[in-house]
Amino acid sequence: MGCDAGEASYQPIDGPPVQLVEARATTSLDQNYQPVRTALDPSGATPVLSTASIVLKFDRFLLPRSIGGAALADFVCLSGDLATQVRTPADCVNPVPLAATYNPVQREVILRQVEGMPGLVPGSRYALTVLGPADGDAASGVRAFDGAPLRDNVRLEFVVAQTNPPQATPEFRMPGGDFYCQRDLECVTENCPDDPLCGTCVKGAAYVLVTCVGCHLDGNAAAGLNLNVGPPLFNNAAPLLETAIGHAAHQTQVGEHAHVAEQTPERFGRAMPLIDPYNPGNSYLLYKIIVGESAIDPSLTGEAAEKHRAEVERLRAAFVTGMPMPPPESGPVFRFFPETADDPTLTPYVDGMDILSAWILAGAVPRDCSTPAP
Repeated sequence: MGCDAGEASYQPIDGPPVQLVEARATTSLDQNYQPVRTALDPSGATPVLSTASIVLKFDRFLLPRSIGGAALADFVCLSGDLATQVRTPADCVNPVPLAATYNPVQREVILRQVEGMPGLVPGSRYALTVLGPADGDAASGVRAFDGAPLRDNVRLEFVVAQTNPPQATPEFRMPGGDFYCQRDLECVTENCPDDPLCGTCVKGAAYVLVTCVGCHLDGNAAAGLNLNVGPPLFNNAAPLLETAIGHAAHQTQVGEHAHVAEQTPERFGRAMPLIDPYNPGNSYLLYKIIVGESAIDPSLTGEAAEKHRAEVERLRAAFVTGMPMPPPESGPVFRFFPETADDPTLTPYVDGMDILSAWILAGAVPRDCSTPAP
């Protein structure tokens, strides 16, 4: 069990305000016709595809309900009305509707245009305003996990390209795939070319989860979490269904009814599910990895690295208790960020999201990897 600082429904704000680090939007496609997102230039001259999605990167871990509590994102305003200064959602004139998903590993929010609703118009200019809470009680507006608000509203402009590459398609949703059983195709070619279901080459969410089986195995399942998903075939989904998916993490069970997993608790982190389908930002297992060595980002140096270290410590002080996953003595078997250019321990990525987060966002459905994908 973890220790709780304060009442179950109260969380003091002791961290700095949130800052937007960068906003990126799709400006081209790579050789596989996947989106290439470029940082929006402060001058407003960045040419964005009309099919684009937009990624917002923040310096702090966010409160998921502050950016994902509504079907359409109300903490941003994307509008062709350049004259109006947007200070609250009510000021947003003729907005382009956007849906938001949160990636806690990268501290990023991806904004996607909504199918069947008005979208970006080629040749037009738009203003994107990222909003903090209008006041202390406001439900919408970017906040850190401890409630600290966005330091200032941020406005960026961009232009929409007159034409798109012929292969461009609307980025309404994350690309699909077998994220649980995904295999390294080079590994299959080299090691088991006659067996496309080769368990040795599984590098999807099932593989990431089983790296922690040393502490979470059947009768020796620490904190009641059993990650024995049946290696090397990865054919046993029962432990995840029985102990992880939709189940409140033992270390977050504070207060009355805390054994019941909550999606939007008054205090973030209370009764948090180990794995919350469709919601990586409310999945305790991810945070247990984030505070460990597997989530160290070697690209952060100097002040940026120190600020991130302090932010991770705030997570630990608030609700992520006990040993990280995997524990330090085991060393990182997988990494969310590459240590070298061709780091073999790097997890696969899906549209800018690590494979475990992508699997959770897609619904966190485990399956028998010894059988073909449905």
